[in-house]
Amino acid sequence: MDVSQTIIPKSDQLNFEDVQSRSITAVVLAVRRGNNEQPVHIHLEGYDGKPYKPSKTMRKILVEGWGCDGHSWVGRSLTLYGDPSVKFGGVAVGGIKIKAMSHIDAAFSLMLATAKGRRSEFHIEKLEVQTKAASQQPKITDPQAILTWFSDNAIKADLASLEAAYSRAKAALAAHPEHEKKLNEVYGIRKKELEGNVQA
Repeated sequence: MDVSQTIIPKSDQLNFEDVQSRSITAVVLAVRRGNNEQPVHIHLEGYDGKPYKPSKTMRKILVEGWGCDGHSWVGRSLTLYGDPSVKFGGVAVGGIKIKAMSHIDAAFSLMLATAKGRRSEFHIEKLEVQTKAASQQPKITDPQAILTWFSDNAIKADLASLEAAYSRAKAALAAHPEHEKKLNEVYGIRKKELEGNVQA
């Protein structure tokens, strides 16, 4: 029996080992509902198929910084790092923590429960980044050009990328209801295609 296979971290999520030696900064592409154990899955640019599944403590930090609507987190950025002191069952196994967040007014601190009868302070820095996703956002103001940009990207997008592009285009077309209606139609068609492929 090759026991080496039993020590490989789960490949379906971002793990402590991924951020153990260096922190990472990534753009949120989508936020999806998980299971009872890990209810929030945050898909990050550059980590396809390995969503960040924040602990309850980290979810409290996300809500404090960005609010309760997970869909509004799309396009924002996080810096994550590995903390080797995180314990599970009384044993230090390491865990992923949030170091910085974009789209907050200023750095902030929270006192949160980390163990039974114990609280710790968490300090979150304000993240100032010019992300790749932001640089790909349409700089143009012509609504037809924005719609064309979305349509071109939707054809080759996966579901997470489609959600991110839709969020940006929808915001850009907020003052153009007719073009926004067409945007919703294109989005709906492409989403059904992608969801059909997943089910198949």
